[in-house]
Amino acid sequence: MIKRKGIIIYFKHKKVVKKIKDLDINITYVNEAARYLTGYVNEDSFAKVEKILRNNRLVKKVEASMQEIEVLNIAV
Repeated sequence: MIKRKGIIIYFKHKKVVKKIKDLDINITYVNEAARYLTGYVNEDSFAKVEKILRNNRLVKKVEASMQEIEVLNIAV
């Protein structure tokens, strides 16, 4: 079973969404008016992805979701 962790990313400009798609993040919702997106990432790579996003100048804030993602865990 792959453990996943929810992520919320607040950004300054919508062009950063293309760069976020290149990372190992599965985007579930993008709100361009409020400039945030939600998604999930594998739990073991969360720290690495978070560090990359925090160093990006177009990203305002990165948060871990407080909601459990047991529903999205997939048994392979």
